[in-house]
Amino acid sequence: MWFSRSLIQFSIAFVILGILFGSGPLIAFGVFLLAATLVARWWGKHALDDVRYERVIPENRAFEGEKLAVTLRMINDKLLPVPLIEVRDSVPENTLLDEDHLSPTGYPGYVHVSRSTHLSWYERIGWPLELEAPPRGYYRLGPARITTGDIFGFFPVEATSEKTDPIIIYPRLYTLPELGLPAERPFGEIKGRDRIFEDPSRIAGIRDYRPGDPMRRIDWKASARLQTLQSRVYEPSATMHLLVALNVNTMEHAWQGFMPDQLERALSVAGSVARHGFDGGYAIGLVANGAYPESDRPMRVPVGRSSDQLMRTLEALAVIGPMTPTPLERVIDTEAQRFPYGATLVCVTARMDPPLAASLRRVAGAGHTVSVVSLAEGEFEEDLGRIRVYNVLTAVRSLEARRLEGTTPAAAQPVSPRSELAGWARGSEDEP
Repeated sequence: MWFSRSLIQFSIAFVILGILFGSGPLIAFGVFLLAATLVARWWGKHALDDVRYERVIPENRAFEGEKLAVTLRMINDKLLPVPLIEVRDSVPENTLLDEDHLSPTGYPGYVHVSRSTHLSWYERIGWPLELEAPPRGYYRLGPARITTGDIFGFFPVEATSEKTDPIIIYPRLYTLPELGLPAERPFGEIKGRDRIFEDPSRIAGIRDYRPGDPMRRIDWKASARLQTLQSRVYEPSATMHLLVALNVNTMEHAWQGFMPDQLERALSVAGSVARHGFDGGYAIGLVANGAYPESDRPMRVPVGRSSDQLMRTLEALAVIGPMTPTPLERVIDTEAQRFPYGATLVCVTARMDPPLAASLRRVAGAGHTVSVVSLAEGEFEEDLGRIRVYNVLTAVRSLEARRLEGTTPAAAQPVSPRSELAGWARGSEDEP
């Protein structure tokens, strides 16, 4: 603003001097400078009017190492042209390997990518980018800073586009044989798909209470109305249920921090188990003692068999953090109340604390199939009774070493969400 006032004062001074000395050129120069200043000031004030910046991301989900196509687009929706405009957008670092126009940002783990151009009236310009998917996690593109000005460059204008676009990177997946688990019935599944279970989410009616009915089956409202205990009757279901319970604790106490490598291995194994169950016709779900970003609620994906169930599960694993708002045993005890009889629980963990072991034994004692996939060094000290325990730490380390050496087998390569996940969704829709 002070620069604008100075230019105006300077222009008026030239006009006055020209009048005093009777100099036509001085008057003409002062008038020209005054007009240019007023035009430039008005131009700069309206340069960003009806200017839109947007990102076009056809697919914002991927596995680590895949390519993500992004187009940065600048649009001028007015008659007034924009002589020079620069945009600096925030992207995760190490995702643009061949990019020269990068600068630091105030956000750790992000850099600015810059593009500049001029825009005529009602013109739109796009810049294609190819991002290499970073490691597993939740990322964002943006916010962006836009700088422009008037035709003379006297009055620069800057604005911030606060809109951000998420990018979700799934955990790496393996097949069960690569983890050292049997491909057939690794968790004690029941052969065939004609076994009938009761689905507690679908109530068919009520009947008189029978000795031995669990307390959660009792319908207290109906019992009060009829003055005698009534039990719910659930609709039958032939769908088998598989719940993956993930323990994100890698240290004894939360204040000790966490081990990133162990956490990433547990996430990969949990995703691999979920994919195996989905491919095997299970209704799958996920619970964990980790939380969603900026949330204090434990992670939960209800058991289901919808076409996007696997995607939802992998997305939850992609964004989960190391903070544990609730112990896993409490999460399992709560979820076990919704289990249909004969459901399968697979606990993926690098630790086995006494409360967690007790919770798993209770679930197994209630008639459910329980297995543990361990990422611990050696065997667990806690007694798990007849619960089957698989230790896959050695197999996962071997797969990681082979991947770093570039000799990872084809089956262990990441699965593309644009191909395989879409195929799983189509396949589930074709089932009766």
